[in-house]
Formats: sequence, C-alpha cells, structure tokens
Amino acid sequence: MSFERPPDDHRERASRNYERVKNEVISEEKRSILSEYRADDFDSVLLIATAPRGGSSLLFDILRHHEETCSLDGEHDRWFMLNGVCYPALESDVVPADFGSFDREKVLTDLLAEVGATERSSDRAHRVDNTLVRLPLQFPDRELPYEQIRERLLDGTSLDEILQGFDIPTLQYDEYADRDANSPFETETIEDRPFVTSHRHKRGLRADDLERTLVLKASGDAYRLRWIREGLFPETDVRVVHLTRNPAASINGLYDGWRLNRGFQTYDVGTLDLDGYDGSLWCYDLPPGWVTEGRLIDICLLQWTKAHRHILDGRDAYEDVLRVRFEDLLTDTRSTVREIVEFAELGESPLLSEYVEAPAQVMTTKEPRRARWRDREDLVGSALERAGETYTEVVEKLGYTEESEWI
Repeated sequence: MSFERPPDDHRERASRNYERVKNEVISEEKRSILSEYRADDFDSVLLIATAPRGGSSLLFDILRHHEETCSLDGEHDRWFMLNGVCYPALESDVVPADFGSFDREKVLTDLLAEVGATERSSDRAHRVDNTLVRLPLQFPDRELPYEQIRERLLDGTSLDEILQGFDIPTLQYDEYADRDANSPFETETIEDRPFVTSHRHKRGLRADDLERTLVLKASGDAYRLRWIREGLFPETDVRVVHLTRNPAASINGLYDGWRLNRGFQTYDVGTLDLDGYDGSLWCYDLPPGWVTEGRLIDICLLQWTKAHRHILDGRDAYEDVLRVRFEDLLTDTRSTVREIVEFAELGESPLLSEYVEAPAQVMTTKEPRRARWRDREDLVGSALERAGETYTEVVEKLGYTEESEWI
C-alpha cells in the first residue's frame, strides 16, 4: 500500500479523454459554465453520509426531485478517483483533513461537470452531455468517437444501440439494472457502469442556479467528512444527513453486491482470497484495516462498522447534522422527507411531493423486501457474533440494539 505509486494507465487515459470531451465535445453552454464556476460557488450543499448499501441512493433520488436543488446523476466520488484522491495514493478511502496533494480547483470544477438543475421540463442536450462526460470514466480502456456518439444521441439513437455498434455488450451497462452478468469485471474503471440514471426532470446548469442547494451523496464520504469540510467547502453552508440502517440489512446487501456481477467493483488491491467471493477486484468502499484474506461476510461487517464509526467521529466538523433512519424512510416516507426538507431549508416543491408518493427503485441488488437479511440469518449472525468492541459501540450509538426492529 505504497504512497509512491504512479497514476494507473486507465486513470491517465480516462483523464485525457474526459478533458477532450469537456473542452471540445459537449455543448457550448456547458463549457461556458465549467470555465466560469466551480462546485463551491453554490450557496449551500446538502451531503448524505452513510455506509454502502445504507439506502442513500433512494434518499438521493427523492431529494433530487426538489425544485430548489441541483445534483449530479449519481455518486460524485468518481471525480475524486479521477483526480487521484483515492487508493493507491492513499492507503484506504480515508482522506485526512489536511490532505493537500490534489488540484482543488480542478476537483471542484469536475464536480460540476454533470450537475443539473431540477425542473419539471426536460433537457435532452443536458442528458446527452452528461452521458458523454461519463463515458471516458466508465470505459477508460476504449477510444470512442465522442463527437459521433453525441450527434447520434441528439438524433434519438439509443445508447444501447450505439454501444453495441462498438462491440460493448449492453450487459456491461444499463441492462445491469435488470439482470446479472455472467462474470465480474476484471479491470478497474473510474466509475461503476450500471445504475447511472439521468434525471428526466433536469436541465443544464445556469449561473442563477448556484443560489440553490447542491445535493451530494457517495458512501465513501464517510471517510472524507473532515477533508470535504476543510479542504473543499470551507466557506460553504454544508449540512449533513447521516443516514443509518441496521447492520444486518446493510451487511446482507453488501454480501449480495459483492457476489453479483453488477459493477460494484472499485479497486485492484492485489490477489483476493475471500471465502464467498471469486472475483479479482475489491467491491464498494475501502475501509481502513482492509484485508485480502478471510471471510467475505466479515469484510461486509467491517465496511458497515468503519463507515459509521468515521461518520460519528467526523460529524463535529459540521454545525448542522441530522440523523435519519432508512427504516423510517421506508415506513414513513412522507414525514421523513419533510423532516429533511425542513432541515435543509428547501421550502415547498410540487414535483417532490408527487414523487414521494411513488419513488423509483434505485441501486437494488434484489427485489426489496423487509428483513430480507433473515434469508441469510445464520451467516450474518455468525459475523455479528465475531464482531468486536467498535461494532458494539456503533450499534449502541445508532440505536440498533433491538434486533426485532431490524427490517
């Protein structure tokens, strides 16, 4: 886990192609915004912090339907990875508060690359441009004719048809949302390829949209809270929603995700010898203390425990933090969302009110069902029995001591 490794070739290729798309291919309007503004020009930021498989994708999808928000199309940590704020430059996903080995202006500009403003109308050019800026990150090993792809997308050709024309199986892209692939990825990318959904109620960013609230979410932020506050947004009003979920449900979801060939792979950390996993790449966040040997279920437990421990430790860097249970989001969606909207001072939103009544399923590994973890109760239970003092402390602080409430 050396700090001296040079940038990986796939990251260099992705960065080169992304810069070309950003500077030459996307619309003139988006290029103009990216040349003049950065993410820290927003008046306020609402940051969702949680562990992986904690329900943040559902909450993010709901909140990005509020008409006083702006958002990316998915998680933002791909822009940190593109700029080397990740393993192997760091030993894990933990970013120290005083970490300064990065180009702050570039990171903040890149964070803005696919941000759009929520509006009931739709903007096809915005969706097309967002697809274009992500392609180099999703397929860093491919040299693609981005100008041609943009023209065809604007003309109405489906992305599936375009990718098939370049011998890229659609099963390695959107169809992951519907079914599993035959084998896991074996090469790193900057961004997971499945589940990247564009918001149909969104348009391109304008200067006056910076008065809105930028909604951000990435499970890796659990390990970056102090750095985000001090290194990225020291002058911005940043409010944090700490989203919690009971350990059994989260660990079970992580175990599913590791074993499904759906692109949750994140890092090449060397040879893995994990009982229950036959892939070659690490999946989800890389917590401190990660190991390459042992039981997969114990790795999932580590990922849940370490993430929430770091959120609890890092929350004092922020003045405004609201803790929300994912279980409440499921059982009392309207009241829970109202609490968050009031906390963020977002005001009323007709579009959000409509969406809360029937939110979409996002980032699910299997059909949602309450207490699905009990299908694997013995395996999950055995891991919890081996858990140490840190796990016990986190469970107590988060209020998950009653197993009967774990849905």
